[in-house]
Amino acid sequence: MESHLESLIGYFVDHPELALGVVFAAAVLEAVAVIGTVVPGSLIVFAGGVLVGLKALDPWLTCAVAITGAIIGDGLSYWLGHRYHEAIRSMWPMRNHPALFERGEAYFAAHGGKSVFFGRFLGPLRAVVPVIAGMLNMPAAQFYTMNILSAIAWAVSHLLPGVLFGASLELAGAVSSRLLALFAVLVVGLWLVAQIVRLALRLGGPYVRMIRNRIVAHARRRPGWMANLVLPLVDPARPESLSLLVAATLLIGGAWLFIGVVESFVRSDMLMQVDHSIYEWLQTTRTGWSDDIMVTIAALGSAYVTVAVIVAVSLWLLATRRWRTLAYWIAAVSFAELFVWVLTFGFERARPDARHAGVDPYTFPSGHAALCIVVYGFLAFLLAHRKPGWQKLAITMPALAVALLITFARLYLGAHAFSDVAASLGLGLAWIGLLCIAYLNHVRERPLRAVPMLVIVTTTLAFFGSAYAHRYHDRDLQRYARAVTTRTIDFERWKSGEWRRLPQVRSELRGRGEEPFSAQWAASADEVAAVLAASGWRRPPPWRSRVSLLWLLPSTPLDELPVLPKLHQGQPPALTFVRPVDARNRLVIRLWRIANVSDGATTSRPLWAAVVTAEQARAEFGLIATARTTKDIATPLRAVEEAVRDRHVSVETRTGSDAPVLLIW
Repeated sequence: MESHLESLIGYFVDHPELALGVVFAAAVLEAVAVIGTVVPGSLIVFAGGVLVGLKALDPWLTCAVAITGAIIGDGLSYWLGHRYHEAIRSMWPMRNHPALFERGEAYFAAHGGKSVFFGRFLGPLRAVVPVIAGMLNMPAAQFYTMNILSAIAWAVSHLLPGVLFGASLELAGAVSSRLLALFAVLVVGLWLVAQIVRLALRLGGPYVRMIRNRIVAHARRRPGWMANLVLPLVDPARPESLSLLVAATLLIGGAWLFIGVVESFVRSDMLMQVDHSIYEWLQTTRTGWSDDIMVTIAALGSAYVTVAVIVAVSLWLLATRRWRTLAYWIAAVSFAELFVWVLTFGFERARPDARHAGVDPYTFPSGHAALCIVVYGFLAFLLAHRKPGWQKLAITMPALAVALLITFARLYLGAHAFSDVAASLGLGLAWIGLLCIAYLNHVRERPLRAVPMLVIVTTTLAFFGSAYAHRYHDRDLQRYARAVTTRTIDFERWKSGEWRRLPQVRSELRGRGEEPFSAQWAASADEVAAVLAASGWRRPPPWRSRVSLLWLLPSTPLDELPVLPKLHQGQPPALTFVRPVDARNRLVIRLWRIANVSDGATTSRPLWAAVVTAEQARAEFGLIATARTTKDIATPLRAVEEAVRDRHVSVETRTGSDAPVLLIW
């Protein structure tokens, strides 16, 4: 994927006129009557901005092309409306969208000439407002004034985020070219999912409503037990029908998932193989930074924090005299915990990593995952109950994100296998669905006020989560640290040729090779630091908020900027040193511990593989300071060799597969 992405960017660098043509066509077509409702012009212009950020397109030329296309597109729509007036309603494809014209006319009547400016930013209306302006004989001078101003605002508002995103991709590429590809794939994948969902709702919505209406009509004509079961779920005349339908779906889908996982767990070992594959893959993607983040997220799902949230919600329900809601809340968390405890000791499944067995020996299903899903899922239901659709979404999505992040963090850290989490997800969703159905049918209390409860839950999470992390973060980092076995090599065998069997290039997440390892150094970390410090090498500035802001000052000397991290098999360097050359250049050495060397004594020395590079300061668009790695390897490698020779450290130059390698001891 990375090579394809680089090839695509390189193609646009060689053929910028093609990319500019696409941007121009998209800007034109998005403003053309009705056609603009289906052409993703905004996205294409954003992509043009990304190419600007990646230095594949000229920023001023791209902006001019997008503005010109937008002006022409609106102008064409205006001309069509002015030329054909009411006859345009009967033309294809306009005749297929009468409701769109009615909305556009209402908007134009309400806002007059300003609608041409603001309509460009309003989804479907952007492609019909200029037509209506022409139909109603809006003066051309007034129209084109608004047209030009809106085109400038529209182009800048879509290009600028793309430029910033492209610059961030380039920065990600400086850290890790594979990270760039993964980041781009993630963004494109999320966009594709959103577009598929949007298309499914647009195309499938009318058919779903038609089927629902037929089912409701049939049930009303033939009353009975089936009608009594179906009508509460699908009858639009009943305000709780959609909530009941969703709850029933959760109950059936969750139960099906849980039973399916249990059946696979009992009958076959295929699920074990899936668990093992996912566990091994996640372990290969772990880094020190991601471990730190995931341990922090997992802390939010600890018993200490979860119980605090349960108690806080209970006290609020008690204070507001919501007795039945309080009873459902306590029943939700109590029975979930009890049921999981019974199942866990019934199946007696060991954890995927035996080092975690001391915390809790059994893991199927995951108690943390099930309780988090029930707590935040049922809480989201209580807060969203009888709220408008957008409020339901605004409440449900964050709650779902918290539960899923905590669940994934436990999976990532190796505390649970995938099937443990899948079973907990199914069990939790089924229990929430059952509770919601019972609550909707038997509780008639007024809806909860969402804002006070959200403040209470957020404050509780922040306070108790911070307190837990402050006290136990380091302990949990050690507890969930990835097991790493360090190879020990005989010192003489290492010098005589074993060094060739060690990694020769830096690789990211076991991907293709990046920079070569120019040196292998057998010494303790303190010895390495002392040797380099004597020749002017020093630790780079740490990544702190104040230092990181210096990236926003293009005039910042390169020596004051922190070093962009690089990864080797998912791990950042254990040691990093820099030596300034001048205000715009510096040398960087990054060292990873790859083995130990031993001369037969009882002690051994760490063996480091080093990437030695030269960096040059650059100012991106005159706004952001960045450090770019140059292709010069000889100069920084010579500087390292001089540094160790001056300290009378043994060094030999060997010929590697593609470049010379220094052996230092």
